Amino acid sequence: MPALIFDCDGVLAETEHDGHLPAFNQTFAEFGLPVHWTPEVYGEKIQIGGGKERMASLFSAAFVQAAGLPTDPTAQQALVAQWHRRKTAIFAERIATGALAGRHRDRARRCLRVY
Repeated sequence: MPALIFDCDGVLAETEHDGHLPAFNQTFAEFGLPVHWTPEVYGEKIQIGGGKERMASLFSAAFVQAAGLPTDPTAQQALVAQWHRRKTAIFAERIATGALAGRHRDRARRCLRVY
């Protein structure tokens, strides 16, 4: 029997705190960027729609200088795309290894039960 499951990020698993945030921070570390988002800072960053857009919000003049990044907007976009690809891969690895805690297991089990 085919099924269609509707989900919003964070409903069936704690994707923000256990998935996206560590993936962003690991990406920043791997690329040698002088940034580490705390849960409080990330709580502000999730107000920005989209992972690439959150990463692009780093590009203040002070950050660009401190990190030795290019000032050219096209080069910055290319960096964000590269960082985001890596962040997505890290997030997928976290899912594959079971690093994301499930939520509402009983409720999810009832929703996913096949009739």
